[in-house]
Amino acid sequence: MMFNNNVYSQNGCQKDDLGKIFCAPPGGTAVNSMFGVVCAPGRCISDNLGYLKCSNQNNGDVIKDDFGRVVCVGECVNPTKEYCQLMKKSN
Repeated sequence: MMFNNNVYSQNGCQKDDLGKIFCAPPGGTAVNSMFGVVCAPGRCISDNLGYLKCSNQNNGDVIKDDFGRVVCVGECVNPTKEYCQLMKKSN
């Protein structure tokens, strides 16, 4: 997935184009993309090509090293819909 912004701060929930709210795991990141909302367990940052890379650890951090390579706590993963939870409205 390609994104224009360089760094994504911790943001637990996002609303999609249909008004549904999706949340990442506690300490994770939710991003509204052209493919809908995608999530990751940890923080995310875009690589040199604009692709978002995220830590696979809850509250896991991510940085770029001196060469511009993305380095993640744990392993780097792509954000996906599978990490998201759809929030249900209360009656």
